[in-house]
Amino acid sequence: MTLGTGGDQGGSPSGGFDFMLATDPERPRSTTESSSPHQGFDFSDRPRRDRRKASGIDGSALLRTGVVVVLALAVVGIAGFTGFTLVQNAEAEVKADSAAFCADLATTPGVLSQAGFGWPSDSSAGLAGSLEAMKAYHARWENLAVTAPPTIRPDLAAIAAAAATITASVESTNTIDRPGNLAAMDGVTSQTAVRAWSVKYCD
Repeated sequence: MTLGTGGDQGGSPSGGFDFMLATDPERPRSTTESSSPHQGFDFSDRPRRDRRKASGIDGSALLRTGVVVVLALAVVGIAGFTGFTLVQNAEAEVKADSAAFCADLATTPGVLSQAGFGWPSDSSAGLAGSLEAMKAYHARWENLAVTAPPTIRPDLAAIAAAAATITASVESTNTIDRPGNLAAMDGVTSQTAVRAWSVKYCD
């Protein structure tokens, strides 16, 4: 029996049976048909290198920041110590310059705690005695202004000037307003820094 070669035969045009094994060039290839069995997977160490690189950058930045902070603190510390030393040295110099003033002031202990820094107001002294005491008061504060450090001299000079004004008024009028004169002198002395200066540099 002879097989025909007619068009109703179910094979391929070439006459063979390919069982659909021929590759269709139009059909997309699946991932299982890729040329490499590991295609689609990244087994490189790039992520780890990137992480190490990022960590290295962060570490360097932190190190630089730490160094800057330490240097800044060192500069502040040195500046603070230098400033403190300068202030201490200046205070020591003022105290040394106040030695003569403090020694003179100490000859009348407690005078700074009195009204008007000891302005004479004793009524039993009479006019002549009161004028003599007023002139002595004026001369004392005028001399203190000479021996005192420059910073406190204006205050001492103001006390001496007020005493001279009151003394001249009493001498010219031959009358004494003892309470009024004492209040005027106390108003002048209470505005000065003499008492605070004494506490700081004489004690």
